[in-house]
Amino acid sequence: MPDLPTRTDLFNVFAAEILARARTRATGRQITVDQIFNPGSDVNLIGAGGSAMAEEVMRQLARSTAETTLDGSSGAALDRWVADRYASLIVRKSASPARVPVVFARTVGGGAYTYPAGSRIGTPGGVQFETLSDVPFGVGSVGPITVNARALNAGTGGNVTPGSITRFITAPADPSLVVTNAVAATGGDATETDVSFRERVRLFFFALARGTVAAVEYGARTVPGVRQATAIEEGDGTGVLTGRMFLYIADANGQANTALIAEVVAALREYRCGGINVIVTGGLPVFVSIEYHLSFITNVDTVLAFDQVRQSTVARVNQLAPMVTLQRSLLFEIARSVPGVIVNANAITTPAGDIVPTPNSGEVIRTRPDLVTNV
Repeated sequence: MPDLPTRTDLFNVFAAEILARARTRATGRQITVDQIFNPGSDVNLIGAGGSAMAEEVMRQLARSTAETTLDGSSGAALDRWVADRYASLIVRKSASPARVPVVFARTVGGGAYTYPAGSRIGTPGGVQFETLSDVPFGVGSVGPITVNARALNAGTGGNVTPGSITRFITAPADPSLVVTNAVAATGGDATETDVSFRERVRLFFFALARGTVAAVEYGARTVPGVRQATAIEEGDGTGVLTGRMFLYIADANGQANTALIAEVVAALREYRCGGINVIVTGGLPVFVSIEYHLSFITNVDTVLAFDQVRQSTVARVNQLAPMVTLQRSLLFEIARSVPGVIVNANAITTPAGDIVPTPNSGEVIRTRPDLVTNV
């Protein structure tokens, strides 16, 4: 906190007090300014030690004062702040494992066979999943049979791409059994960050009025693995609402599969109005190229400056929720925020205009460092 005294301020208080008391002593026995500020003198050492201890007390005061506010607290202190005010109504989301529908089939028909629930399958790279239900094949049946599976380890590393789950960790008794995933695994996420947690806390009271658009979005975001949610009410084109709502959700990678969607649908029973149909759609990441045409102030490291522009661009664009437009004005704002960058009217060559997601598509605008260039 900048308004608290620094170590120098505290030492000066010590020096002023010593000098004030020294004036009461006989001439020749007074402590002088030079003695106090002479590094290594006895009085200087005493003052330095006392001011150092006082500075640490100031740090503790600043920290404890900050932890009494939502914006000032972080980590475990933020968890305590929320628990004190909301009890068990809001808790930080723990790291979550990815979920994915997996497809089993047999290359040849045979006798009845069931691959049991809890069996382990995985990717060639070592990411393992466990099946959540039995996979029963009847006599002569070759499938396919789809069941849900869950990653053994939490985190975004479980969000594997389609077609990557092909290994059997738990060997099947039927050697003709094969497995794959037709869609990406989604919902794997790290422990919720302080920034995300604070944002959910702020939305809590808006969501108390259940059935509103904000409440539906909030309800979706309570599901582990869901990072973003956008709800849109359907109209008939004349301004009259139809009574349906479209909800678009996305995980840390900007997407969601049927397993994650099913969890959101179940959670929304506590947030939507009775009888209102909320159609939940998984996010579809759409990666876009962004080309800047920037100039730089003389003597500025242009490589370093544009790298800051690139990093800021990726971070800000990848925060966009599903079905949210990427506006060119945001890109201009990002470029202007980096010192040493000159942003003219032609500073952005691509995109030529705002990028608007296709209606009812669930598109999530995303970009990557290799797609952000300066021409």
